Amino acid sequence: MTTSLRVRLLAIVLAAALVPIAPLAIVLLLQVRDALYARRVADARARLSAASAAARETCGEQRGCFENIARAAGGRVVPAPCASRMSRLGEDLVLCEESAPGLAIELRESLGPVREQLAVLDARLLVTLLLFVALLVGVAVWLLERGVVRRLAQVDAALEAVGAEQGGAALLPEGGDAVGRVGAAVNRLAERLREERQRTRGQIDELSRANREIRAAREDLQRSERLASVGRLAAGVAHEVGNPVSALIAYAALMRERLQQGKDVKEYAERVEREAARIDRILRDLLDLARPREVRLERVDVRRAADLARAAIEPQPVWNGVLLETSLPDLPAVSAEEHYVVQVLVNLLANAARAGAKRVRIAGRSEGAAVFVEVRDDGKGISPDALPHLFEPFFTTAAPGEGTGLGLALCHATMERIGGAISARNGERGAIFELRFRRYAP
Repeated sequence: MTTSLRVRLLAIVLAAALVPIAPLAIVLLLQVRDALYARRVADARARLSAASAAARETCGEQRGCFENIARAAGGRVVPAPCASRMSRLGEDLVLCEESAPGLAIELRESLGPVREQLAVLDARLLVTLLLFVALLVGVAVWLLERGVVRRLAQVDAALEAVGAEQGGAALLPEGGDAVGRVGAAVNRLAERLREERQRTRGQIDELSRANREIRAAREDLQRSERLASVGRLAAGVAHEVGNPVSALIAYAALMRERLQQGKDVKEYAERVEREAARIDRILRDLLDLARPREVRLERVDVRRAADLARAAIEPQPVWNGVLLETSLPDLPAVSAEEHYVVQVLVNLLANAARAGAKRVRIAGRSEGAAVFVEVRDDGKGISPDALPHLFEPFFTTAAPGEGTGLGLALCHATMERIGGAISARNGERGAIFELRFRRYAP
């Protein structure tokens, strides 16, 4: 920065010195030139006038006398009248003056010596001017270096130290001139910046401590949530599996008694088989939730999937008395697996029927690269307390023995596996489940 400032100041001083001196030098050179030429012309004219006067006084009409006087003056005799009293011929000045009737004296004066003298004077004058300009520039640069550049360099160094957060930056000298006032302002700025940095560091330290405490609290909360989830899962498994296991134990005891009595145990064997199948279904649902099989995404027609879901749900006893409406316009195909889409819709329709719905409507729309399908019912809806836990495993609002609490959890996991999503909310009447699919892109 300092070097660049010095170069700019030197250019400014040179320009300031040359602007007034250059015209003065040109004017001075022109005046000297005119003076030398004028003196040379005056000398030649004086010699010519003296020769003409001497010829008129002494020669009368003798041409030879005229020629002798003209030769002595450095000229010659030419016929009168003169073509021009003064003219320029190359580097010679030609003067002519009539001395007698029919005779004139012509004098040629070389201007070469004047030109050589002017060259010497020009060189000396230019050297003198250059020395004067150099001296003037040197003095000006020294004054600027001492009064401006060095002090600005100190200001620059102080600002750089402040910007680099160096606490030990030296104070700048202050004064009454403009640069001194700049130094005082920089000192005040540095002091305020140091104070502000100290306050900022203190705030950063406090925020760091608060963040550490928040992270620790969050980790504790996450551990608590994980433990709570494990507890809910364990309680759900115990509840769901415990009921059929209790039934199995009871049926086994009854079968032992009937066998001892020699009675038929076929009815109890069938009941044992149903309870064992129930346990098997619960465990398989858990395995599907924890270790889902790989999904092969394909082109799926949503309207066809809705028709298959209708065909699967209508024969079931839970659907008796429920009306299903579909409003699926020409929706684009979605990227999914048809079996899973049908299963999700069947689960949602069965849940709506269990919630007391008498009318269920399936509607769809397309927005950009996504396709949305809504399953809306007029049942009892979802309680606000149940909404945050609706898709958790074994969470159910059904009566004991009427549901495992895995249906919506499986729907949520299925939609995530195919790159979609599922959400739930309450409508004006009943519940609304919204499925989001990705638009099929071949």
